[in-house]
Amino acid sequence: MSPVSSPTVSAPAPAVPAAPQPTAPRGDAHRLAATASPGRLTALLRRHVGTLSIAALLIVTGTVSIATPGGGTPGASFDVREMLLSLVRVDDPLALVVVLALALVVCVAAEAVMGTRRLLAAFFGGGLVVGVLGRVLAAFEENVIPVVPLNAPPTAGAPPLAALLTVALAASCFAAPRWRRRVRLIGVVFAVTLFLYAASAGDMYALIALPVGAGAGLLMGGTRSAGVLRSSRSEQRVLLAALTVVFAVGPVVATVWGSGAGLLSVYGWLSYDPLASTGGTVCAIGSDAAPCALPLRDYAELQPWAGWIAALPQVVLLIAAWGILRGRRGALHLAVAMNLLTVVAMTAVIALTETDTLRQLADARSGYAAIDVWQTLLGMVVGALLPLAAALVLIRFRSAAQIASAPAVRRRFVATLAIAAGGTLVLAVFGILTFSSGFRPWPSLPAVLATLPLRLLPPSLLPSEALSFVPVTVEAQATWYLLPLAFWVVVIGATVRFVVGSRATAGAPDRERAQALLAAGSGDTLAHMTLWEGNSYWLAADVEAAIAYRVRGRFAVTLGGPFGPDRDDPALAAAFVDFCEERGWTPVFYSVDDADRARLAFLGWHELRVAEEASLDPQTWMPTGKKRQDVRTATNRAEREGVTAEWTRWSAVSVVARAQIRDISEAWVADKTIPEMEFTLGSTDQLADPAVRLLLARDAHDRIVAFTSWIPVHRDGAVAGYALDVMRRREGAMNGVMEFLIGRAVEQLRADGMTVMSLSGSPLARHDAVDDGDRSSIERGLDVLSALLEPAYGFRSLATFKKKFQPEFSPLWMVSPDPALLPAIGVALVRCYIPGLTLRGAVQLTAALRRSRETISA
Repeated sequence: MSPVSSPTVSAPAPAVPAAPQPTAPRGDAHRLAATASPGRLTALLRRHVGTLSIAALLIVTGTVSIATPGGGTPGASFDVREMLLSLVRVDDPLALVVVLALALVVCVAAEAVMGTRRLLAAFFGGGLVVGVLGRVLAAFEENVIPVVPLNAPPTAGAPPLAALLTVALAASCFAAPRWRRRVRLIGVVFAVTLFLYAASAGDMYALIALPVGAGAGLLMGGTRSAGVLRSSRSEQRVLLAALTVVFAVGPVVATVWGSGAGLLSVYGWLSYDPLASTGGTVCAIGSDAAPCALPLRDYAELQPWAGWIAALPQVVLLIAAWGILRGRRGALHLAVAMNLLTVVAMTAVIALTETDTLRQLADARSGYAAIDVWQTLLGMVVGALLPLAAALVLIRFRSAAQIASAPAVRRRFVATLAIAAGGTLVLAVFGILTFSSGFRPWPSLPAVLATLPLRLLPPSLLPSEALSFVPVTVEAQATWYLLPLAFWVVVIGATVRFVVGSRATAGAPDRERAQALLAAGSGDTLAHMTLWEGNSYWLAADVEAAIAYRVRGRFAVTLGGPFGPDRDDPALAAAFVDFCEERGWTPVFYSVDDADRARLAFLGWHELRVAEEASLDPQTWMPTGKKRQDVRTATNRAEREGVTAEWTRWSAVSVVARAQIRDISEAWVADKTIPEMEFTLGSTDQLADPAVRLLLARDAHDRIVAFTSWIPVHRDGAVAGYALDVMRRREGAMNGVMEFLIGRAVEQLRADGMTVMSLSGSPLARHDAVDDGDRSSIERGLDVLSALLEPAYGFRSLATFKKKFQPEFSPLWMVSPDPALLPAIGVALVRCYIPGLTLRGAVQLTAALRRSRETISA
C-alpha cells in the first residue's frame, strides 16, 4: 500500500537535483566523457577482441565473396573448411551491412556477459555443430520425406545469422532472468518465423541454432532456467505483443522473402491474385464459371499489386500488438478476433480448394516455386491451427491487459466497421449491377447476393472455386479491387482511433477531472493512486471533490477517502452511498485514515483496521539515536563502497538505466509465489508517471543496485511531500541499501522544503502487540491471512523494516455496512488486488501460499 498524491499540473513540481551524496553524481555526460578517454577506449577494445575479430572476418570474407561471385559457393559435402567459411561469408553488399550490424550488437552484448573465449567458442564451435546437424537433417528430408519439403535445399554450412543466433542463445544462459527470457523469445520468434514462413536455404540452420546455442551456454557454465518464471503484467504484455507481431509479420515474410517451401509459405501463395489473364482472357484457375483454358499459355496475374491488400489486415494486427503492449484490453480482444477470422478464412479455403486447382496453380506459377500439393494442404491446416492457438493464448493471459476502452469509443468503433461494411456491400451490388456487362459470365442478382460477403475480403484471399463471375473491363475491375481496399483502409483508421487515441480508454475524461481536483486541493496519502488505470470515479455534483472506486461483484470498493478542494464536506459520504445503492452496489470505504473514519462515523458502520501507515517529518527527522543505528551504518557503508543515490524521474534516466530497473523488478516478481498485486501496491507500470520520483542506488561501477519510487502527497493545491511506493533491490546488493536510500530521501525532501513523508502502509500488519483476548474473531482471521501471505509478500517484514526509522504509525481502516459481509468483501478485495483471478486460480494460489509457508517453517 503506498500513500500517494496526484500528478499535479498547476502546483510547482519539486526540483530534481541530485540528493546530497558523498560523491559527485555521475550523469550520462560524465560517463560518456570518461569512456572517451584514450585509456578507457583501449580497455574497451580489449574487452571486445572477440567481437572485433568476428567483424573483421565478416568484412574480409564478405568482400572477397562479393568481388568473386559464385567462386566460393559451398557444395553439399561435409567439408569442415567450407562450413567454417560459411559462418562468415555474405554474398550481397546490403546483406553484409545488415549482418555486420547484427554481429556488433549481438557479439558486444554476449562478450560482456560471457567473455571472449566463450563468444568465439559459441560462434565458431556452435556454428560448426549447427552446420553439421543441418546437413544431416537435409539428408533425412531429401531421402525420407522428399514429398513434403520443409525448406529450400540448405547449403553446406550454417550462415552467419545462424552463428549469431547460437551466440545469443548461449549468452542468454549468462544473463539476468528477464533478458534470458527476452533473448530466447526473440531468437525463437525470429527463427521460427523464418522457418515456417520463408523457409529459405539458411532458415533450417537458424532453427537448429536455438537448441545448440542453449546447450552450448549450459556446457560453458551458464545458468539453467528454474522452470517457468513468473512474469509481471508488463512483461506478459511484451510477450503477448510479440506473439501478435509474429502472426502479423509472418505472412509478409512469406510473400516477400519466402522460398515457397515452408509449412506456412501458403500465406505467400495466398498473396497471389486468383484472377489471371491468359491468352487475352480473364479467368480463374479452378473456377467452374470462368475457368482458364488448358494448357495455360502466357499466364499472368490480372493485378499483381492486389496481393498487398491482403497485408492490410496484418496492419490491424500490428496496431493491436501496440495496444496490447500498452495494456489496452480492447486491443487484445481485437487481436483475438483477427486471429479467429484467420482461422475461419483458412478453414473456408481448405474446404473449397481442390487438389487439381493446386496442381494447375503450381504449374502456372512455376516462377514462384514448385508447390507440392500435399505440403500446401498441410500448410493450410497448420495455417488455421496456429492462429487458433494464438487466440487461445491471448484469452488465457487476457488479465495482463486491463485498461478497458471507453464505451463511447467501442460503440464508435463498431459503428464505423458496420457502416464501412454496409457501405462497401451496397456499393459492390450497385457497381456490379451497373457494370454487369464488364463481368464474365454475366452476374445475375442471386449470384451477386450469394457472393456478396466475399466483397469484404482482400481479393487475393478469394478461393477460385467460389468465384461465379470475374471482372473483365476496367470499370468492373475497379469495383472488384478498390472497394475491399477502401474497406480495409477504413478499418485501419478506425483501429487507430480505437486503440491509440488518448481518450480511448474508459474513464479518461473522468480521470482528467479527478487529476485536476487533486492538483487543486488535498487528498490522503493514497490519493495519487486514484489516478492509476483501473479506477472509476464518483464526481460530486455540487462541490469540488471526488472518490475513486472499483466495482467487484456487488461491492464498490473505494481507494482511500474523498479528495479535492472540498474533501472535508460531511455530505460527500452520504451522497456516494446513495450513488452506489441506486446501482445495486454495496459501498466499502477501504484504506481510509482516521480523519475520514471520523467523517464516516455517522453511518454507524462496522470498522476494521486493515493496515498501518508509517510517517516521518523530513524537517525534524535525523538519523540519530541508538534505534536508528542501522540507518547510520548503511550510510557509512555506502560511502566506503562508492554507492551513491540519484533523485530523478523516469523520463530523465537513460535506456540502459530503465533496462536495469526492469531487470531488478522482473527478478523480484519471478521470486514471488503469487502474481504481482495492484490497487494500493505500485509496480513499474507507474514509474513513467511524470509526477512520480525515483531514487536510485548506483554502485561503484555505476550499475543500479536498488530503486525506490515516490508518489506526491497534495495539501491545499500544492505538493507537500512524497510517499514511498515501489521498493526493490538487486540480488547481491549491499546490505542496508534500502536504509541508505530512505535516509537520502529524507535529506532530499528536507532540502526541497517538504513537510510530509510517508513510508506507506503495511497491509495486514501492526507495529504493536495486542493480546489475543482483546481481538475479535475477524482480527484473528486477518492474522491468519497475514501469516499465509507473509512468505510471498512479506507485509510483516515490511512493517518491521519501517520501525528502524522510528516513524509515527497511524491506522488505516475499512468501513463497511455489515460484518456479516466481510467474507464476500474479502473476495472483492482479492479481485481488486489481483484482477482476473478465477476460482481455479484462487485455489491454486492458496495451495502455493501454503506450500511456501510450510517450506519456510521447515
